Amino acid sequence: MSQIKVARYSGVKYEFVDGYARVPVLEGEFDQAHFAHCALQPGCSITPEVYSVTEHNQLFIFTKGKGYVTTPRQAWNIREPGVFVPEFDAERFTITCSADSKQPLEFLHIITELSDYDKTCLVESRMVLPRFRGISEGWTYDEDFKDNDTTTSIMLLEHRNLGRLSMGCVRGTGPIEIGQHIHNELAQWYFPLPGSEFIYTAGGEEVKMTCPSPPPASGTEARWRPAGSATTSGLKCASTVIPARSSKPIHIDSKA
Repeated sequence: MSQIKVARYSGVKYEFVDGYARVPVLEGEFDQAHFAHCALQPGCSITPEVYSVTEHNQLFIFTKGKGYVTTPRQAWNIREPGVFVPEFDAERFTITCSADSKQPLEFLHIITELSDYDKTCLVESRMVLPRFRGISEGWTYDEDFKDNDTTTSIMLLEHRNLGRLSMGCVRGTGPIEIGQHIHNELAQWYFPLPGSEFIYTAGGEEVKMTCPSPPPASGTEARWRPAGSATTSGLKCASTVIPARSSKPIHIDSKA
């Protein structure tokens, strides 16, 4: 049975209603998270549903186009790939595609289930929300299975500051290989950004992931793999990849 599940461009067909389209992907592949490719046409807005701190967590990962996110108290411009995390149901928020944008604003919407660990952590200690962070605003770090002279690892959502969720970005110029490694505690989802191309290996299975520059109208690919798989990545060209992660609750103590 394949350990890698992929949502390809060809499977995403936007059908706009009032300027907004939403296409679920990777349905039923992971019971702790739900994924959708979304797009807003220029000049259009949506005000998504909000959830309490005991219901769901949600992320909005912007991959293409320009626009802005607003709450009653704050506003952020979307000028590059990045992530927005709302403050649960404390306030509503609106996502808008700029009227002068030459293309739709595209993003991945992830809604996650909350474990007992999540519910404890999100009440006891969490990052200040709402949080908007573009790739250029993340902090960098090194890992021993990467050539850190040719790849850049960027942290966007820190581990254990949003329950089980974390998120980062890897940039590099190929050809180069990111060495085999195992994250026993993490289930991971990868989203290649425009101009990216790489081969991903998990459990002896290889999958080619790519996102042309400029990307096709149907959006970016998404890939999921379970925790505990030995993985490698080979960058074929200049690549930017966003990994979002969810820790397996069995490996995390609620007091950690």
